[in-house]
Amino acid sequence: MKRDMSIYSLISLDLLNLNMVILCRSSDYTKLGAFKMRKYLFLLIIVMVLALAACGKTVGNTEKTVDSMTNQTEETDSNETNQPVEEGSSKTDSSEQSLKLQVLKGDAEAGATVDNNDLYIGLNKIIQENPDIGIEKDFSIYVVNIVHDHEGNPKIVLFGINKLPVAIKNFSFDYTLGNKDNEFVWEKQRVSMPEEETGVLQPNSAVPVILSLTPEQEELLKTLNGKNKVMAIDNFTFEEVK
Repeated sequence: MKRDMSIYSLISLDLLNLNMVILCRSSDYTKLGAFKMRKYLFLLIIVMVLALAACGKTVGNTEKTVDSMTNQTEETDSNETNQPVEEGSSKTDSSEQSLKLQVLKGDAEAGATVDNNDLYIGLNKIIQENPDIGIEKDFSIYVVNIVHDHEGNPKIVLFGINKLPVAIKNFSFDYTLGNKDNEFVWEKQRVSMPEEETGVLQPNSAVPVILSLTPEQEELLKTLNGKNKVMAIDNFTFEEVK
């Protein structure tokens, strides 16, 4: 499915509060048909609401409000044993490369590039200003912000960052985000990034992951902070591209 990325207003898109880091250790994940290893996940939660200016259905100037969050580091329970990547796998030393923004396959087929599309221009600026985000030799998710489309529907924009030594495709995971009162924006929500829409995510590369929000989910998301937040990622799976 091809998506019109121009419907998102991304003026002044930023990755804010970089000193507020949540470290979540997920449960075991499996590379399909291959090795099993322990996954460490960095989740950077930033809530930024961008409101469209009243100018029809075109992208215009926006007003933004930032919901600041208290500095807090949290960690979910898990074992701390990593298992090595199989010998013979296609590998690159991602630590020696600069992080790159990768255009989703569906968007590239629709003509989007990092130079001609508001979404990718904004996201690419974030990566250029924060080149060290992501976990070496691992896959991580960073929450960037909330945006609204031209109809006012809220979306949350995340980075999926691959710093594994292999290219991956058809990756997916169960995502939980809520508070300690058992109120959830998502609870074990399956997020899938199929190859036909996402393409192959190369090592040391990031792609946008965009999830729809209901108004109720948006309001709950705005109440989360470092003290009441509960997050988890489980059942991360992917296929290695050799």
